[in-house]
Amino acid sequence: MKHVRAWWPFSLLVFGWGINTIIWSPQLPYIKYAHNDLAMVGNQLLHSGTIVLFLIALLAVGAVLARQSFRLTRTIKLWLYTLLTASGVVLVDWLVFNQFNYHRLYNALLPISRNVAPLATAVIIASGLLPWLRTKVNRSGALVGITLLVLPFAATSLFNQDMFGLLKGNSVTFYLLTLTIGALADQLNTNRRTTIKWLSAALVVNILLVAIMPDAAFRTHAAMLTAGRFTTPTFLPTVIIAVCAFTLFAKQLTRFTTVVSHPSYFLTGLAVLFSDPVAISRAVNLTKGAPNLIGQVAVILVLVILGIVIAAVLPSFANWLQSRWQLSERIDHCLTTTTNQSVDQQLMTVGRRVATVIWHRWPSLLAFLVAYVLADLSIYYMGNHTFFVKQSMLWLTAFLIFVTFKALQALTNRYWLSLLVTGMSNVIWIIANIQKMNLRNEPILPSELAMIDDLDSLLKMIDYHLLIYSGIAIVVVIVAIIALEHYNRAQRLTWPWRLFWLVLAICAFGSSAFWNHHGSRMQTIMTGLDDQPHFIHQAVGAKQNGPTVQFLNNVDITVMTRPHGYSKATMDRISREYNQTARQINATRTNQLKDQTIIFNLSESFANPDRVPGVTLKANPIPKIDHIKKQTTSGIMISSGYGGGTADMEYMTLTGFAMCNFAQTLSTPYTQLVPYLKHNPTIVQSFKYAAAIHPYSKKFYDRGTDYPKFGFKKFSYLGSKQYPIRHQKKIDRNTYMSDQTAYANTLDQLKSHHGAQFINLVTMQNHLPYNNLYNGINRFHATVGDGTDPAQVENYAMGIHYTDAAVEHFIKEINKINRPITLVFYGDHLPGIYRNSMKKDGLKLHETDYFIYSNPAAQRQGARKLTRSTHYVGPNDFIAMAAEQTNSRVTPYQAMLTRLYHELPAYALSPQQNGTNSFNSAPEYVNQQGKVVNYSSFTKKQKKLWHDYQLVQYDITAGHHYLLKTDMMK
Repeated sequence: MKHVRAWWPFSLLVFGWGINTIIWSPQLPYIKYAHNDLAMVGNQLLHSGTIVLFLIALLAVGAVLARQSFRLTRTIKLWLYTLLTASGVVLVDWLVFNQFNYHRLYNALLPISRNVAPLATAVIIASGLLPWLRTKVNRSGALVGITLLVLPFAATSLFNQDMFGLLKGNSVTFYLLTLTIGALADQLNTNRRTTIKWLSAALVVNILLVAIMPDAAFRTHAAMLTAGRFTTPTFLPTVIIAVCAFTLFAKQLTRFTTVVSHPSYFLTGLAVLFSDPVAISRAVNLTKGAPNLIGQVAVILVLVILGIVIAAVLPSFANWLQSRWQLSERIDHCLTTTTNQSVDQQLMTVGRRVATVIWHRWPSLLAFLVAYVLADLSIYYMGNHTFFVKQSMLWLTAFLIFVTFKALQALTNRYWLSLLVTGMSNVIWIIANIQKMNLRNEPILPSELAMIDDLDSLLKMIDYHLLIYSGIAIVVVIVAIIALEHYNRAQRLTWPWRLFWLVLAICAFGSSAFWNHHGSRMQTIMTGLDDQPHFIHQAVGAKQNGPTVQFLNNVDITVMTRPHGYSKATMDRISREYNQTARQINATRTNQLKDQTIIFNLSESFANPDRVPGVTLKANPIPKIDHIKKQTTSGIMISSGYGGGTADMEYMTLTGFAMCNFAQTLSTPYTQLVPYLKHNPTIVQSFKYAAAIHPYSKKFYDRGTDYPKFGFKKFSYLGSKQYPIRHQKKIDRNTYMSDQTAYANTLDQLKSHHGAQFINLVTMQNHLPYNNLYNGINRFHATVGDGTDPAQVENYAMGIHYTDAAVEHFIKEINKINRPITLVFYGDHLPGIYRNSMKKDGLKLHETDYFIYSNPAAQRQGARKLTRSTHYVGPNDFIAMAAEQTNSRVTPYQAMLTRLYHELPAYALSPQQNGTNSFNSAPEYVNQQGKVVNYSSFTKKQKKLWHDYQLVQYDITAGHHYLLKTDMMK
């Protein structure tokens, strides 16, 4: 019974506090009621009444805080508790409601400086100020103090101007004034009758002014814009009513402190909960589901009670947590002072102890500082040349680097070893990303980790000076590790902490597997941290997020979005329809692909520089290929890459599938898709025998794994013992095998296998870098635009000039072979040496050369030059074009590709949106005049054809593979 008598008066006030916070939210429908009638008057009077309860609650809080003894440690602990409570609200919002925003996290961690919870801030300040004030002000001075503190309310009410920053009751100034008045009023010993007179007079004035204000507003403005002028917590009569009522019942209202073990923490928790705008907004949204006003008020009552219960339980939970982790003892050890010390002395004592704790924690602080600097540098050198921009990604990167260090320390329990190895590896990581950004305008991606198996080849792409400097740096770091570990063995971890850091590192990096899961908690938190992956333009993602976060953004990939209408019935319909199309096409064709020899020749980075805006060469580097193009099927191929993307172009030519149909996160099918599919339909399956030739490593892009899956019987590559690359020759200082080598090995294959076959030839001669490769480059003297290095262009031009001669010789040789041979020659992408604007010149920077040549034996068998839809094509068209040129029959899928080739424009990833490897932007369509056209301009028949194509690609790569049980892909 005693507890009930102690609790109910203050509970009533807290209840009024919560009601006033929620019930008058402008989001609720009844607040919009604005008619000049008695209902409006009643609405305003009710609002004024809840404000009085709210003010009385604040006055009681001020009295409670003032009655405590002054302890600086209590104020600091209260501040820490506020941080934890506010952070807990953010955590619950994320875990329960799947919502997160890093600005809210900043607000929770910095509530005072960001002024987002003014009431909580005022309670923290008042917990230290009011006990001190109570000892300085006697009873007679309390009345004077209250009078002075009420003056700002009087001025604001009288002049209707916020001269003291009261902000209609939502500022630290307002709350501190009110709490201080409550502390002083608690000391008053006024005459009860006099207090009642003041209360009655203020009540009459308040009711009168609040009641007539709606009518006055309507008469003055013909609207209710100022109807609520007097329904604010800063209105003087309202403040006087609250003060008088509080002085009459001060003992009853503050008695609850005798039964509450943590009154300050309880009040701070209430302040945080009743100040959080997201929590209030969510509470308001819950009330909207109620059928009527009574239901809405009932929901509000339940929510307020729930908030009070949570605020009452939280201190006990925090106390249990502190006891379990001995946090309270640690904080007390750092902050405890004696009550007989002055405020200045207590501050100095706490300052010295905090400094001591920081000094003892210098290893961790140094490690995080190093992580922060490395994170900043990594973002800076991705092109974001402004320090301290996008702090969320900066802090996230720093955290990832720090947990990497702690995980390594957990494994080795060696501080300096872990710190220096982490620092050195991150420097290497930054430099590697700088190199790739410079060469291919994109950061390192997870799909490229497979290339680490061929480290020797990767190192050949790096300037040897950089390798020398790196070697020296590694030696210096090793010496430093040995010296520091010997002379200064810093920070050893206990086994529980070692396990903790290992688990945290695994969780931190492992979470990236869920970053792109739509609707997942991890996607929510990454979106809330303002992570913008920019799969369409990886370079922009690296610039904004840093290379580490951008790398992890690409871990969680989706193959392809399910097209609408996908089902077994739909795929059966497609199979039947294109079987019929194939029969119609085959009715006029006499040959079979399996009786032909078809060579797909991907010529690395081959594209005439004369097409690049702003670039002019003294001489044409490819006159022989230009002559060949005039004699046979030829034109421009629209690439989906710039400076890179070789494997993607190769994948499209072999499968006929388009990169622009894949999901944004699928960057390289060769490494992310092909190894994991049981069936990979390609043109190879139209032949009884197929061979692949690549005068380089088999490990790049997992070709050694993918080619057998495609159906290749033979793969010749550098290092192969079974099928070695012969006739090896390099030109001048170029470290890659020449195109002459590539074609010589292809001729060997033609001679060693006398029957029909498919050959996939991928050259390497013109691969980057393009610095100081050849002699005599002056013959192709280059005039270039701003930013482009003319020497690189000249070296590149000399390289494709050697290709020009090698191709001419190769064609002469296949002309001598009395078997039908057709060569599909194409450049995969332009070299990444031009610094033109992608927005302005993007299409030109994605135009490469191609031609399809059939030797005399093939021509005698019916091969002919194509004259329709050849000017602009995509790599997906080559299967259909080769079949049509050789007059060969097609499968139902090849029939679909034939229709796509003839009936749709060329399609590729949008070149305007990306510098290189425009990973899965919306497709861009280029017609035969070289103009970009929109999908909206397609006819109904074209749209259906495109949708069928997407359905087929989805079924084979990401769907249920219904078509593999039909004749569609055979």
